[in-house]
Amino acid sequence: MAFCDWSSDVCSSDLITIAKRATEANTLYGSVTASEIADALAEKGIEIDRRRIDLAGGIKTLGDHVVRVDLHSEVIAELAVDVVAAS
Repeated sequence: MAFCDWSSDVCSSDLITIAKRATEANTLYGSVTASEIADALAEKGIEIDRRRIDLAGGIKTLGDHVVRVDLHSEVIAELAVDVVAAS
């Protein structure tokens, strides 16, 4: 999965990892928010407005998920997000 930062034309195949509290059935207490994904991207030096991140129903379980990022009206990127249990 590749993600392109439109502002600097830098492409990265990095996976974004977010740790959240979860039940034994791998269901999250709450859900992953667009702000959390934007913050994780910012830690990697990629600034994306949280409103451009489309969670399409939300992320409410552990595991790998694909998130759409609307970079432009004609450019949509997909970002791999791995949600892991917080220790």
